[in-house]
Amino acid sequence: MTTATAAPPTNLIGAYVPEIVSLAQRGLLWAVLYGVLALASSGGCLDPASGGDQICYTATLRPSPLTWFVMAFVFVVALNRAAKATTTAQITRILRMAATALWVVPLLAAVLGVMSFMTASPESWLDGGVPADVDFPITPD
Repeated sequence: MTTATAAPPTNLIGAYVPEIVSLAQRGLLWAVLYGVLALASSGGCLDPASGGDQICYTATLRPSPLTWFVMAFVFVVALNRAAKATTTAQITRILRMAATALWVVPLLAAVLGVMSFMTASPESWLDGGVPADVDFPITPD
């Protein structure tokens, strides 16, 4: 006697195309917002304690390409996992987690970048303590 087992649905992910498109649109929106929020520049001049020439600086904060790579990676992994899922509950959970990651990753990166940029002291930069993603050309006046 043989027992028949039901084959898993072959195109279960097809029913979730609108959610996947929405996930991609929200991810793109957050990627653009990150690109805008993680831009900053600051400049000024410092008088060195040794009495030498005045030192002027310009610091520029730029978005990290690594953040965009992580966002793309999350999206691709979520699509692959959703395509292999066998229940609608699994697909829903995967897409929900990916949607959360696609706004948490750039928001966290932007907040950390801007906070490190705003709290850094130009005087400490003179000793080589420049924060990550900050260009720091020093030019004597």
